[in-house]
Amino acid sequence: MEERPEVNELDGRSQPPLPQMATKTTTDGTPKKRARNKQSKKNIKRIDSPKTHGWQVHVRRGGVLKTKLFSDRVYGGKRKALEAAEEYRDQLLSEMAGLAKPLWKIKRTPRTNTGHLGVSLTEYENKSGKKRKVITVTAREKLGKAVNRKFSVDKLGYEQAVKKAVSWRNKVLRDRAQAEKDTKG
Repeated sequence: MEERPEVNELDGRSQPPLPQMATKTTTDGTPKKRARNKQSKKNIKRIDSPKTHGWQVHVRRGGVLKTKLFSDRVYGGKRKALEAAEEYRDQLLSEMAGLAKPLWKIKRTPRTNTGHLGVSLTEYENKSGKKRKVITVTAREKLGKAVNRKFSVDKLGYEQAVKKAVSWRNKVLRDRAQAEKDTKG
């Protein structure tokens, strides 16, 4: 069957049909994720589309979003546009630093089975095949370093194990806050 040109409703002239966009898919038919542009940097994205070539600065702190495009043409080339974008990004990050809160300081609603953030009831089978219940607790001692601890429900009872786990986690977070305060001041 031959494709017929579409007719523009406004002026009645015919137009060729729009090409179908090819979507790359995985073997199971789901669409592939777009690859990250290797030229992009922290808070700076490289944009190379048919009409736009440049670097976009994208900074969000404390619910405030600021973006700005640094066009290759306006700044006299790719390298100069990137230098301007990096300078602007650094300026924004220093201006907006007061708005930022580390993720571990943000109060969040717990999505655990104990009702406490970072604390959960876990059931496992030991080597002898006996089922054990423990309260597992996780905290970040410092950026990128998670620490875990288990409190036995069988030995302490549920309430006491949760109480100890919450107490231990709060101590780790207090120590982290103090260490970060000491390094800043």
